[in-house]
Amino acid sequence: MATMPDVGFRKWLDLTYDEMTDDYAVVSINLDGDKVNVRGVGHGGVVASLLDIAMGTAAGGGNYDTRKRLVATQELKVNYLAPAKGARLTARADIVRAGRRAIVVRCDVTTDLGVLCATALGTFMTRRFASGDPSRFQPRAADA
Repeated sequence: MATMPDVGFRKWLDLTYDEMTDDYAVVSINLDGDKVNVRGVGHGGVVASLLDIAMGTAAGGGNYDTRKRLVATQELKVNYLAPAKGARLTARADIVRAGRRAIVVRCDVTTDLGVLCATALGTFMTRRFASGDPSRFQPRAADA
């Protein structure tokens, strides 16, 4: 299992980073507590956050400590296809095209019941680390 810092909103979501490579990322989340709506279905905002985080992880290129790029979401389009029912959601994000200034990523979210519940396409602004050292971008002490 890959690692990422657990800070802020990501800490509250309690994400699991299952795989992180230069080309794709797999991130999952348990649907429990405040992450579901009154009908017990995964909240749309939680699903969108899972998509955004998985795509940003893929766009960054690799594990947190070895990633190649600093990225920020520029555009995110989500299609909700089915209710997010079940105990766990898994997002797989794949890089469609990586340019010097923008990376396009596609992502699907499936439930633990095998249902495709959402798909997204995102564009991420990027810049390479000038020093080649991503450690200079550490979480704020208040988030630790």
